Amino acid sequence: MNTLLRTIIEGLVTILWPPRSTCLTCGGPLPEVPPPLATIAETVPVCDACWAAMPFDPDSRLCRNCSRPISGSPGICVECLEPPPFGRVWALGLHRGVLRTAIHHVKFRGRQALGEALGGYLAARVHEPPEVIIPIPLHPSRLRERGYNQAARIAAGLSERLGAPVVEGDLIRLRRTGEQTRRDRTERWRNLAGAFGVCRGRVPAWAGRDVLLVDDVLTTGATAAAAAEVLRATGARTVSLAVVAVSDKPVPAAGAPLLAGEATD
Repeated sequence: MNTLLRTIIEGLVTILWPPRSTCLTCGGPLPEVPPPLATIAETVPVCDACWAAMPFDPDSRLCRNCSRPISGSPGICVECLEPPPFGRVWALGLHRGVLRTAIHHVKFRGRQALGEALGGYLAARVHEPPEVIIPIPLHPSRLRERGYNQAARIAAGLSERLGAPVVEGDLIRLRRTGEQTRRDRTERWRNLAGAFGVCRGRVPAWAGRDVLLVDDVLTTGATAAAAAEVLRATGARTVSLAVVAVSDKPVPAAGAPLLAGEATD
């Protein structure tokens, strides 16, 4: 694109869609308004302070398998004593504060570029490179409503950094399961049972390969477990999970006494 044409197009874009000058997550001013035709990474309107606030605090006490916060002695949580189908979980931070706000923008306000940027940020946390990346699929009716799959946008950011391909369409959602936010752990696991399957007539892309399953948030693990069980049953060699955030609700450490309200089933 020659300089004159680019200048004209940038001028028109600026008039029709003025660039955002405040941070999506905190509302503070951005240090510099990016050019209209900048790259995706440059046009994600999140300030440096908010990016820096997203990862886990270095002193966080986390389950060394699922990355959720634990109450009690360091190690693994009671829910990981029997390893979940999705194996190791790689996560960026806790689902609260600016990270929760960022995920909300990706999921409900159309900020797909932010999803890719979060995936790129998350990639540095993945210590076992996969051979294939599989985003948790939406049911077709939900996909039509939203217009995109937020897990797929996060997966795209991971793929760019990790060099593994993203495969969509082989793993499918067989039924619409509804919102999980108001269900307790038992209800979530019951609701997701049998919710995923393999597209008929396809040889799964993950057969004999190491898979990285991708979602936005890990709460109880019901969604990821249901999907991972299908991947394992249809030939995946290993399955691990990458999520932008994990629930900020502590899970009892293995061997720690359960307190009132902390029952896990």
